[in-house]
Amino acid sequence: MSDMSDPPRVSDVPNAASVTDEISLSGLSDLSKATSLKPLEHTPQILTPAQIESLTAIQDRLIPPEGDLPGAGESGAALRVDGLLAAQPNWRPDVLAALQAVDVASMQVQPPETAQATNTARLPVQTPQTASGTATSFLSLSPDARDAVLLAVEAAYPRLFARLLRVTYTAYYTDAAVQRVRGQSAEPPLPEGYTLPKFDESRLEPVKRRGKLWRDA
Repeated sequence: MSDMSDPPRVSDVPNAASVTDEISLSGLSDLSKATSLKPLEHTPQILTPAQIESLTAIQDRLIPPEGDLPGAGESGAALRVDGLLAAQPNWRPDVLAALQAVDVASMQVQPPETAQATNTARLPVQTPQTASGTATSFLSLSPDARDAVLLAVEAAYPRLFARLLRVTYTAYYTDAAVQRVRGQSAEPPLPEGYTLPKFDESRLEPVKRRGKLWRDA
């Protein structure tokens, strides 16, 4: 997890649009506030407690812990996603449907004693309609089975999965604690801006020695 451009994930999401392409300028302040909330300071507004619990487990498979970095779920990204959904209502249908798809796919997992030895077939996933708020089925699965469920949902519903992945990345990588562990400043670049090293004007000497290279009009 050394580079944000290539964070850990279950698999690459094809044609996943950047969430920043869909953020209106008028909603930037609300979005900044939503992602800056500490988990203990935020009461869920959109997701149910069961959905928060399920999303937390999902996020720890999407971005697992590595070294000093916590997993996305462990960092409290589920509550920050709830804040994102409160600030961006147009994201809610996809995220809620994705959670429902994970819940339904989890119910299709065969018990170990009856599963096929190869276990390579994709899990059947029913069409998600609404978020049920049921968290127990996914939480009861082993880590490998959770990954299999997420891969099945990604294959069946790439757009829904892409949205779930993107809001998880946004919530995780904008967390001040995560940024500090990664050696990044947790302060916003505006209005203060970034601190730049003093410019070495001696680097301009070769240009100055060339003299005038243009004609006066």
